[in-house]
Amino acid sequence: MDTKKTTDFGLKFWVVSASIVIVIAGMKAAESIVIPLLLSLLIASICYAPFTWLQKKKIPDILAILIVLIGILAISFLVGAMLGTSVSGFEEKAPFYEQKFTAYWSDLNQWFEANNLIGKDVNLRDKINPGSIISIAGGVFTGFGNLMSNFFIIIFIVIFMLLELSSMLKKIAIIKPDSLPKIEEIIQKQNRYFSTKTFVSLLTGIVISVILAIIGVDFPILWGALAFILNFVPNIGSIIAAIPACLLALVELGPISAIFTIAAYLLVNTLIGNFLEPKMMGKNLGLSALIIFLSLIFWGWVLGLVGMLLATPLTITIKIVFDSMESTKHLGLMMGDDSAITELPVKKQHG
Repeated sequence: MDTKKTTDFGLKFWVVSASIVIVIAGMKAAESIVIPLLLSLLIASICYAPFTWLQKKKIPDILAILIVLIGILAISFLVGAMLGTSVSGFEEKAPFYEQKFTAYWSDLNQWFEANNLIGKDVNLRDKINPGSIISIAGGVFTGFGNLMSNFFIIIFIVIFMLLELSSMLKKIAIIKPDSLPKIEEIIQKQNRYFSTKTFVSLLTGIVISVILAIIGVDFPILWGALAFILNFVPNIGSIIAAIPACLLALVELGPISAIFTIAAYLLVNTLIGNFLEPKMMGKNLGLSALIIFLSLIFWGWVLGLVGMLLATPLTITIKIVFDSMESTKHLGLMMGDDSAITELPVKKQHG
């Protein structure tokens, strides 16, 4: 009997493992289809909050969808118009910035040599090339520009997702009413996470843009947009977003302005990321640093740069699903940060 159970478990393990490998390989092969689909799911999750709010105001579904759609299009065209000018201007000046970086790095290399901090045969540019960081930052916006070529397809998918969600819940209530509360809980937690994260990221991007404009750094709107996008990546996203703007301030305006820029990023990310966001989000949705890092590697390998940006929303969705079911709560706990441990009830020891 025990041998049969062991054999069944081993068979299930290998079948499930093989299925996961096949699904991952399929996602990687169908990247051009999977990315717009996942991006549509993310936008639908963000738009679900205003959509349900309009529904509660007794506004018909079609009209509510139309209002949300107009909002999406208005924001998209406004952001596109502002970013389009900044991106094109940045691309034109990118070679100039790289030349200044090269000269600045060469002077720094000579200073290190003069003070015997490095050997004469050592070239810092071979170790670290700051100019490439600017190219990478530009590549983020270029990648999103290419992705937005499917903009109208994404919008249509979002519309159908929002419409189908209401009818899907009604169908589930008829087919399996016991599972409806759990599904609604998952949707509510997802909705709370995405709406809060979007608001916090938008606030971060706006504040960063204003501060950089006051300091005098070129293309403040561009760096604010980068801060907004990368704020969806916890822990390391805000650091990555700060690097190109701080380097640009260093070579363009000098060390004092670079220090002010670094201080601005630290202040904004500390106040918003460490105080405002946890209060709005709640502590139970935190992910461990290891899970975040592994998810970035995994989704980046499967779906490229966009996969890295979607890694945390996808992983937090999986955690929400795990947390909402008794059979998988332990997996959600393992994915969580230290706050999940402090929230657990303390068991009293009986001597």
